[in-house]
Amino acid sequence: AKIIEEVRLLAARFINAPDKDRVVFTYNCTDSLNTGLKGLLKPGDYVITSSLEHNSVMRPLRKLEQQGVKVSKLSPDSNDDFISPQDVEKAITGETKLVVMTHASNVTGVVQPIEEYGAITRRRNIIFMVDAAQTAGKYPLDVQDTNIDLLAFSGHKGTFGPSGTGILYVGERVNLNSLREGGT
Repeated sequence: AKIIEEVRLLAARFINAPDKDRVVFTYNCTDSLNTGLKGLLKPGDYVITSSLEHNSVMRPLRKLEQQGVKVSKLSPDSNDDFISPQDVEKAITGETKLVVMTHASNVTGVVQPIEEYGAITRRRNIIFMVDAAQTAGKYPLDVQDTNIDLLAFSGHKGTFGPSGTGILYVGERVNLNSLREGGT
């Protein structure tokens, strides 16, 4: 238990989380993303994402669409593979609950401007989730400076932890429904 709490504190410091108890250990990044998406979204909610997302985001969103969640997928500008912050802002409606974006595509490697997305979502009081599977440990991640409410990453890539581990940061503005109960 002591080692787990030490790792939780280190993970919180790593992403500049204000409270180590908001850091959740998961099986991997896919599990983190599923926990965040399925624990947050309900029928009638509206989500903005991009066409650049990994299947770990797209497949849960497709399942949630079947359950009544509305999803809008933004395409990148021309040939640069950036999702325009202006397009994100234009896509926001009164029903928008979540913006979920990859920090960097596993296909193109293009790093998205999450700081700008975070500023928009915070100003509009919308939850912001980032898939950092490809960037954690390679690029600085600061959940406070970038206004990230949910941050998912794996333990085994850039963070050099063991396979079969993941992290989900759950910010103070987010209250997730649990997917599993029991145990200690």
